[in-house]
Amino acid sequence: RLGLHSESSHRFERGADIDMVPVALNRAAALILEVAGGTVARGVLDVYPQPLPRRQLTISTHRTHAILGIELPLARIGELLAAIGLDIVPPVGGHPDGLLTVAIPSFRPDLEREIDLIEEVARLHGYDQIVETLPVCRIVSQRLPQHQKLTTALRDAVVACGFAETINYSFVSPGLWDKLQLPAEDRRRKCVKVLNPLTEEQSVMRTMLAPSMLETLARNLAYRTRDLRLFELRPVFLPRAGEELPDEPLRLCLAICGRRTPEGWAQGNDAVDFFDLKGVLETLYRQFRADTITWQADAGEPYLHPGKSATLYSGGVRLGVVGEVHPRTLAAFAIDVPVYLAELELPRLNKHAGIRPLSRFPDAYRDSALLLDETVTAQQIFELFAKAGSKDAEDLVLFDLYRGPGVPEGKKSVALRVRYRSSEKTLTDEEINAAHGKLVQTLCKKLDATLR
Repeated sequence: RLGLHSESSHRFERGADIDMVPVALNRAAALILEVAGGTVARGVLDVYPQPLPRRQLTISTHRTHAILGIELPLARIGELLAAIGLDIVPPVGGHPDGLLTVAIPSFRPDLEREIDLIEEVARLHGYDQIVETLPVCRIVSQRLPQHQKLTTALRDAVVACGFAETINYSFVSPGLWDKLQLPAEDRRRKCVKVLNPLTEEQSVMRTMLAPSMLETLARNLAYRTRDLRLFELRPVFLPRAGEELPDEPLRLCLAICGRRTPEGWAQGNDAVDFFDLKGVLETLYRQFRADTITWQADAGEPYLHPGKSATLYSGGVRLGVVGEVHPRTLAAFAIDVPVYLAELELPRLNKHAGIRPLSRFPDAYRDSALLLDETVTAQQIFELFAKAGSKDAEDLVLFDLYRGPGVPEGKKSVALRVRYRSSEKTLTDEEINAAHGKLVQTLCKKLDATLR
């Protein structure tokens, strides 16, 4: 109570044996007789109105065997415990099979559980008598939920494309939306507010990953790391009307800048562009067997370049945007190099793929060059190919784009190559030419094109 440390407190805080009082009294009387003489009065005055009951513990042979790995009979266990002053409690009606009850003496307050008794048995029996055996463990296969399997596989796939993962705080500054030039009425400005923010810079929950990614790029570029491929796979927090908790959809954000290949004498110094990131996205969606991806020019996002961005769709559902970050946005984040960024919602992935055996018959190619309006996109050509191509038209590749002498203003020349192959027979030249002519005729009609 007074905070004073004495020899008495030192002793009692470690536990004093109350049953040692008669023993200490007899020893004191013996010393007095030995030193000073006299006679000990008959009887003892003992003021102990509420004697403490002795603790009783039960030990079982089954538990002892499970812990020590050796079989000890109940009689042997009782013999060992009796040797250190523990009293065997006679059971009423005989000992239950494999169970022994002992009374704990007052000088062993450390014995509180069955495992303490087993420890004493091991010590007294001898550790050298315990045979070394490997523990028997039951290995249970831990199955992850399907969504965790997919996110893990997606993360591995992005890393395999050369990206490094970054993990940013979900708490952001509301000023980031101004840097992205989001309109005042944009729903992404309506954030979940933190009740007790540490700073104003971490006062709201983010509704998109792009600003955090741009901040990470800016920090790395400030450290003179110029060639970057980063991604983040994290949830965002979207308020729900009338709900206390927000919606937390999972988003994937990718960003690239710098050179296309590592520095070296055998590689060039070409910088990455829109099509590098577009190719990564197509690889990911093809690997996870998502629905057919379609691209619509201009993402309509104020933080992306209007002429160098696109919106992704799958099965008519908007997936996200990809494009070059707008120069004004880059300046707001103190970034002085072109950056290409994509932010996507995750659709249903890993669908069952259709299985088609490889054809045993040879393929054949036909090339054509079409004169098209500048407004015609590659996506339109691929969509028409998917609808109008014959069943033997396997693949379409756009391998050349030309603007210059011989091509009128407002036009472009696109060269395409179609691969034909049948799964039933070897196609003749007449069959291939007929199928290719029909395809080119459809393209010219639908796209107002001219065959060169």
